[in-house]
Parts: sequence; structure tokens; C-alpha cells
Amino acid sequence: MSAQLTDSQALRRKRRRAVIVRRRRLGAAGLLFVVLIIAGAWVAAARAGDTTNGSPAGSPRDRVSATDGALAATIADEHPPFARVQDKNLLLPISAGLATIVAYHSLDDEMIVALTPVGKRTHVTLSARGDGRVMIDDQNIAYQILESSGRSTAQTGAVDIGAPVGAPIASPVSGEITGVKQYKLYGKYDDYQIDIRPKGASDIIVSLLLVADPRVQIGKSVEAGKTILGTVRAPVEELAKRLTPITGDEGAHVHLQVTKSPSPIE
Repeated sequence: MSAQLTDSQALRRKRRRAVIVRRRRLGAAGLLFVVLIIAGAWVAAARAGDTTNGSPAGSPRDRVSATDGALAATIADEHPPFARVQDKNLLLPISAGLATIVAYHSLDDEMIVALTPVGKRTHVTLSARGDGRVMIDDQNIAYQILESSGRSTAQTGAVDIGAPVGAPIASPVSGEITGVKQYKLYGKYDDYQIDIRPKGASDIIVSLLLVADPRVQIGKSVEAGKTILGTVRAPVEELAKRLTPITGDEGAHVHLQVTKSPSPIE
């Protein structure tokens, strides 16, 4: 009898273990099923996001796009177009918050290409309106055209952009540096001239003078409004005197002109 009870107990224990194993297997299968359903729903939502937005929200692509957009907006605010030559915009080489005047004048040089001002011409004395305010509003730059002093060439053959000494000078165009020349201004002042061949315009050269601390070399590619070419040098009295009555400051500025290229690329 004792042996029979032992066999009966063993059989019951075996059946209980079988039931427990089946329950565990069913539980695991159910959990796997739930996980698969959740994963499928997530994949479907991600694909829908790709179809609607081109990439999931918060993806690296979205972040890069947002950064590029912010950078473009910053460049447009700090270095807006202030002139045109041929079919190209020239961006203000001095930050709009630092610029004190945009003053066009003539040059006695047959190679000069006239600039087309962008903005609104004004005769207001800038010193009366405060320093660093060349923007009339969010879209228009105030510019002046100085008297030609008897010169017969175009009145907008060159432009002076006033700024504090040491202010960064950004490239007004995208292109390639073709010259970084040190020379003696009026035969006595050390100065630099930086020449740029604009991208897609091989027949002209954009030159900036009255530059200190040049930061580019010949052959370097530059981007409009981004690449720093150098800084504004200390004012030269012979040149500053035509701006100081208007700006009310020491007359420091950078000079920009466009000339026909002596050797255009075909």
C-alpha cells in the first residue's frame, strides 16, 4: 500500500509539473505576442513620419536643417545685400550692427565696374541718428553718394563702409582669393588689398582695401558673409576726412571696388 501511495504521489507531482511548464510556455508566448504588436505599431508610425516629413521628428537631418536655417537667417541679418554688380549681390562686409556708413564715390579708373546700390539713398547725418545704424528698417540699408570732386567716372565706382577699428571684415561674395597684396598707401601707410574672383563671374575682381590682419591666402575659397578676410585698419587721415563730418567719428572704414579682370577665365 505504501508503494502504491508513493507511485500515486509521483504521478500527481509529474502532472503538476507538466501544468506549470505549459502555463510558463503560454505566458512567454503571450508576452512575445504583445512585444511584436508594439514593435509593429512603432515601425508603422515611423514610416508614416518618413512619408509626411521626410524624416522622423527630432532626427539628425531635422537638427541639421534647423541649424542651417538659423545660420542663413543670421547671415541675412548681419550681412544683408547692399549692392549689386552684374547679376550678383554683394553682401555688407561689416556687420550691420557695427557699420556706421555706406558711402559710394567715384574712382578715376577705366577698369572700374560701377556698383548698383541696394537700399535707400539718404542725406541724413548719421551721427545724429547714433552709431552703428545703417539699417533704415529690417530690409533697407541707408546709403549716401558722395560728391565726385570733379571726377567724370561713375558716381558709384567704389564704396566705403564705415566701422570701428578692428571690426571683422567678411567676404562680400563667394569665390576664390586671387590676391593678398601688401603695399604702401600714399607711399607711407602699410596696407593690404584682398582680391576675390566671384564664383561664376570670371570677368570681374572684387577688391577690398584698408584691411589689417589678413586671414586668407591666395587660392582659398571664401563664402559670402561667412569667411573673415581681416579687420578694419586704423583710419588714414587723407581718406577719413571725407567721412568724419557725416559719421561724427574717426572715419575708419573698409574700401570696396570692382574691376574688370585683366585675365578672365574662359
